[in-house]
Amino acid sequence: MRLTLLLLLFMAGGPVRAAMTVTDDAGRHFTFDSSSLRMVSLAPHVTDMLIGLGARSRLVGVVDDHESRGAHALSLSGLPVVADAFSVNEERLLTLRPDVVIVWAEGTPASRIARLERLGLKVFTLKTARLEDLASQLEVLGQLAGQPAAGKAQADAFRKRLQSLRYQYGKEPRLSYFYQVWRQPLYSLHGGHLLSQALALCGADNILPAGPVAAPLVAPEFVVQANPHVIFFGKDDEVASRRFWSRFTGMRAVRDRHLVAVGDERLARPGPELLLAVEPLCRQLQAWRPGATQK
Repeated sequence: MRLTLLLLLFMAGGPVRAAMTVTDDAGRHFTFDSSSLRMVSLAPHVTDMLIGLGARSRLVGVVDDHESRGAHALSLSGLPVVADAFSVNEERLLTLRPDVVIVWAEGTPASRIARLERLGLKVFTLKTARLEDLASQLEVLGQLAGQPAAGKAQADAFRKRLQSLRYQYGKEPRLSYFYQVWRQPLYSLHGGHLLSQALALCGADNILPAGPVAAPLVAPEFVVQANPHVIFFGKDDEVASRRFWSRFTGMRAVRDRHLVAVGDERLARPGPELLLAVEPLCRQLQAWRPGATQK
């Protein structure tokens, strides 16, 4: 993303307003008045990032982030809800008169983006193919939030943490893992998923390759044949998952008791706090490497 700050004079001798021209990840150019931008976020992790940058007062609407489905007027952070995972309340959205609607390409259908644009809204698209993209997003969101210094500081801190994990575990013996998203039917994450990239920093490799489907359906027999060192599953399904996998006594993960229940919600959000959530898993994996020292 390329950022260009322009100063525009509205009248000779009159007040100077800061106008900002920003290019989103779809290659579209937008110019905003940076002093009074009204924003809507249609991705929970983008909402988190904007609030973390001090832009809560500029957020006029967000996507519903409640775990339970239903009509929620306010998000968990107390902001007006204009959409959920399946639809947008167009009437409420238009009533809020946003200057920009921020969407996450991987989580927002192209048809929904096109519909928002037909309504005359400026739709700013973020794409997250690599962990490094999160640092760039912090910088551009800092610009949109009127907090460029905070955006740069948080982006620099994220890059530093990324490099630190690579340095700590990059030369360690690799461990393989299977990450269970859902048990019945069995769903996982593909090898190019952001969480897979984060675990790769720990020296761990997904038994599934990268692919176009974020959460592919997997046959249990495939996992047994791949024989991973570790199996991850959700803490909310821990008892049933342990019982399910413990049947396969020949697998390394079962034999070595490397069945791990994870419960940190940040692991499911593609934001910068993903690295903070994965660090305890890095330490746990390190303890299971033969002859490795704890870091």
